[in-house]
Amino acid sequence: MMGSMANKDLCAVILAGGKSRRMGSNKALVTIDGRSLIRIVIDRVLPLTRRILVSADEEDTYRFLGYPVVPDRYRDHGPLAGVHAAMHHEDSPLYLVLACDLPGVPTRLLENLVLLVEGYDAAIPRSEDGLAHPLCAVYRKSCLPTVEEALEQGARKVIATFLDGPLRIRWVTPDQGPFRDSDLANINTPVDLRTLGRATGRETSLNSTYSSRLLK
Repeated sequence: MMGSMANKDLCAVILAGGKSRRMGSNKALVTIDGRSLIRIVIDRVLPLTRRILVSADEEDTYRFLGYPVVPDRYRDHGPLAGVHAAMHHEDSPLYLVLACDLPGVPTRLLENLVLLVEGYDAAIPRSEDGLAHPLCAVYRKSCLPTVEEALEQGARKVIATFLDGPLRIRWVTPDQGPFRDSDLANINTPVDLRTLGRATGRETSLNSTYSSRLLK
């Protein structure tokens, strides 16, 4: 285990460029116990690395976080474009890619993904029902040519890039993570947010003015 040792070979990429249509407001900025979702995810990453990028087109929106905001080079190509832009922006052997709406992701899982990618191009969790989680995964820089090729062909789905082809993928099971399926549940809608609040007894809020308050 890496514990609290920061890994200089690891860059974390927090994906915050989604449209949040189902949430009705920017889901990265909805709050749980007064903290934005994106801040919660960043806090899970900090024991592993201080090299953190925010993948988004709205630099002003995320300036309050204090980390570089990297816009996509391929517009309207989904999170795969965010991975691509981050790999071009920051030269690093390893990239920990995380969606901004995973408040339950355990730091221990992230630590183990970094360990389990040894000898592979990527380490991607796969839950008990067989669902892959490419937006909570570790990728090597060796993935960049394949990512670029997929984008040139118009690909939008991250997982489609890694299912077939020459890349060596380590599929991480719940017992290897370790993780529960619920640890990787996305917060996509107000119902998801309220459900999380009821299950954990935490205060949640659709506060879309969160970042503007902090910038004042």
